[in-house]
Amino acid sequence: MQLCAVITKDDLAGVIREITPLDVEVSRRPRRMISLGRPGRVELVPSAGLRVAGDAKLRWEVAGLSIPITVRAWQILLRPSVVLRDGVYVLAFDPVLENLELKHVPGFLDERVAPTLNEALTSQRKKLVWNFTKTLSMHRPLSDKLSPKVKLDVAPTGGEVNVTSSALELTLHFDGHVNPRDAAAARGPTSSPSPSPSPSPRVG
Repeated sequence: MQLCAVITKDDLAGVIREITPLDVEVSRRPRRMISLGRPGRVELVPSAGLRVAGDAKLRWEVAGLSIPITVRAWQILLRPSVVLRDGVYVLAFDPVLENLELKHVPGFLDERVAPTLNEALTSQRKKLVWNFTKTLSMHRPLSDKLSPKVKLDVAPTGGEVNVTSSALELTLHFDGHVNPRDAAAARGPTSSPSPSPSPSPRVG
């Protein structure tokens, strides 16, 4: 079985608008935080992913001093793929920092900010997922008129993602089985071993 879904660029842009502005903690000690504004550009790159660009503000703590840095422009590519994580299939978005333009940044930080932000984005990978296995799996009892009682189990077994200039096309594969509703009952009752006969008393 297959399920095909088409997510348009406008749908994706709407999701991005709902979750921004967004504060991302780069590190807690020293305290470093980036505040992403609403993206000025959201586009789909064929065979690549979703590109998001905008501006941001960064607070970078060094030796107890907080240094404000203006991010004139940032650009991230979110690469979608169907992967197996913790035993279930999910739609994951792998973030890649494509561009970062800084303003009012001290020279000694110029070469350190971009790698650190890239590491922070990498750490967010586990959060940028849709667990469609949990959402779309189905375990439904069939009619009680059937004997023995059975249920329909349907679960995803993988999928593919195709990105065009106008939409993200998701094809998911499913496997379905009719199984006993109660596996223990289907095996039948377990008989208890017959007690051993008591030995006859001896007459002396």
